[in-house]
Amino acid sequence: MSGIVGSRLNIRGSGTVGGLGTDGQVLTSSGDGQEIVFESASGGAVSAINSATANELVTIGSTTTELDAESGLTYTDGALVIGGTTPSLTIGDAGAEDTKIVFDGNAQDFHIGLDDSSDDLVIGLGSTLGTTTHMSFDETGAVLKPLQPAFLAVPSGTTTWNMQQQAALPFVTEVFDQNGDYNTSTYKFTAPVTGKYQFSVTFDTASLDSSASWWNLALATSNRTYGQAGSEQQFDADPTYYGAMCATSCADMDANDTVFIQFYQANGANQLRMGAFGGGHFGGCLVA
Repeated sequence: MSGIVGSRLNIRGSGTVGGLGTDGQVLTSSGDGQEIVFESASGGAVSAINSATANELVTIGSTTTELDAESGLTYTDGALVIGGTTPSLTIGDAGAEDTKIVFDGNAQDFHIGLDDSSDDLVIGLGSTLGTTTHMSFDETGAVLKPLQPAFLAVPSGTTTWNMQQQAALPFVTEVFDQNGDYNTSTYKFTAPVTGKYQFSVTFDTASLDSSASWWNLALATSNRTYGQAGSEQQFDADPTYYGAMCATSCADMDANDTVFIQFYQANGANQLRMGAFGGGHFGGCLVA
């Protein structure tokens, strides 16, 4: 074959292909059923593949690469741009399967996708849809955040404690704890991230000592105390039932800050009972 004048395929005796075309040439075809030929790429045009028209798939010699002959679809310097008057991108073809976009990061991957089994749009951790969902949107518009820090704890029956030590009130039983941040041994909630947290506490009381000077109920955080005070001295005798005590606040907390419920009584007998009617709770959640 090496003896053929103008040849473009050169096979040597060793079986090695010596060359295809010359420097700067590319293999092109003008359409279905047409022969393939070597042409110069210097003109900036390459005939399309699969019976498409010239320049529909790729343009060489330009800073912009055009895809599918759409003027609004460009790929420049690593960025794919969908332009036009009403640009849109559709993922999926109405089939019964999950669809997703994966963000491949260095330390963590995240995904946004359609969970077809529940018909929810989900945002989550990892590249596998549905394994660790951080947020979901259902067809009614309801938004769920299943890992958002939130908890609720209640006392165990009627409880008394040493009110002169400013100790944490014993809310010992969890109703729920979405992110595992409440400790049923210390009765403290630990903030997993820096943010604004909404807390509330209420409990019914009995046997408040009228001889005590004053009392203070507080949401005690690592950096600030949100409290209220009162006095029992207006009573002629100990009230059998004093009613509910409650407090609420939106607290600014740093990561690893703690909060607990503190009830302090100055002087008087240590006889106040919490949860005398079985009522009371301590709860909170991250709001911002």
